[in-house]
Order: sequence, then structure tokens, then C-alpha cells
Amino acid sequence: MTFEEASQIYYINLEIKALRLELAKLKEERRYYKPNVITDMPRGGSGYVNPQDEYLVKEQELEDMLSYSLRKLQYERRKIEDFLNTVDEAETRLIIRLRCVNNMKWEDIGAEIGADRRTVSRKFYKFFEKSKSCPQCP
Repeated sequence: MTFEEASQIYYINLEIKALRLELAKLKEERRYYKPNVITDMPRGGSGYVNPQDEYLVKEQELEDMLSYSLRKLQYERRKIEDFLNTVDEAETRLIIRLRCVNNMKWEDIGAEIGADRRTVSRKFYKFFEKSKSCPQCP
């Protein structure tokens, strides 16, 4: 597994967070009652368009994208769990799990392990550099 593949979970989580935020914003916009403005001027247009229908279509699209991202996250997580089972060193395995699966910051990982943030980040990147130079390694 490469560094880029291991980092996919982080970016998928960001995508899920953004989709949930957009979906919540859309639902909040839909809650407000928009009053009818009555004037004696005729409105142009091809016909009546219900704004609720537009919100519902957009909401369904966002929910579909969110569902896809969640399935993708589960797939990537399963893949990285299988990869972690092949890592021999327990400390390195823990660092990779905390960084890639749990999306922790380097400072938090260092506090968890009892090391400096730079030490854990160096071990993380060193592991992926070493596995990149070894083509038959997993």
C-alpha cells in the first residue's frame, strides 16, 4: 500500500463532512416559509415551478452522494485494515492506524504514544519510504 492509498480515508472523511454540511444547510433553507409577494404585475415564465421540488431533488442528490462516500469509506477502511494486518511492528501499526483510520493529528498521536509529534510523523513517512523502495513488500 502506498502513502496516497493510505491517505484516501482522510480525504473521504473531509468529503463526507462537506456533504453533511451542505445537506444540513439545504434542509435549513427549506424550513423557512417564503411569503407570496402579491403584485398586480403578471409574472413571466413557462409555468409554475414549485421551489420545494427543487429542494427535494437537490436533497436526494446530496443524500446519494453521501451514501456513495460512506460506502467508499467502508471499502477503503477494510482495505487498510487488511494492510495493517501485514505490518509487523506494533508501534508503526498503531501510528498508521491512528493517522489513517482515526484521522488524528500528529500532536495527538504523539501524546497517545508518548513521543514527540515529529518522531511519530518521521516513523510514518519512513515506513512508506521503505515500503516504496521494496517492490515485493506489501
